Amino acid sequence: MKFKPPVKFENEKKLFTTLRMYYSATTVKHILRPCNDESIPEADGYADCRSGCGETMKIWLKLTDDRICQTGFWTDGCAATVACGSMATELAKGKSVTEALSIDADEIADALADLPEGNFHCAELTAQTLRAALKDCLVISREPWKKLYRK
Repeated sequence: MKFKPPVKFENEKKLFTTLRMYYSATTVKHILRPCNDESIPEADGYADCRSGCGETMKIWLKLTDDRICQTGFWTDGCAATVACGSMATELAKGKSVTEALSIDADEIADALADLPEGNFHCAELTAQTLRAALKDCLVISREPWKKLYRK
């Protein structure tokens, strides 16, 4: 028996059309095919934050030569939160920790090409989590033994 994909192309096309009623094409792309949606074992930076509405965002960062070379995220949030996590991890790649600290909710929302105002809290949660993971990178670089005692 051949494997059948869970979503047929026609259904994905309908989903894309429906999502386009609310989100930009860039946002829909990150919703349907998120980048970096993975955890990273032995990450150099990690954080998890929870929003006021109960969504959780986790971000992992791996450094090489003081630059972010690998990023990962996980969320149990809505589609917009998935898109924000995907975009934020893409924006952080290749940057130094200091450079990445400047990524804020506005930059994430702008990169998604007009994230609806009602979903701006998703970008804020993602920016908060990214900042916390970057701060963890700084702590671990000064005190590497702390990496061994992470939850």
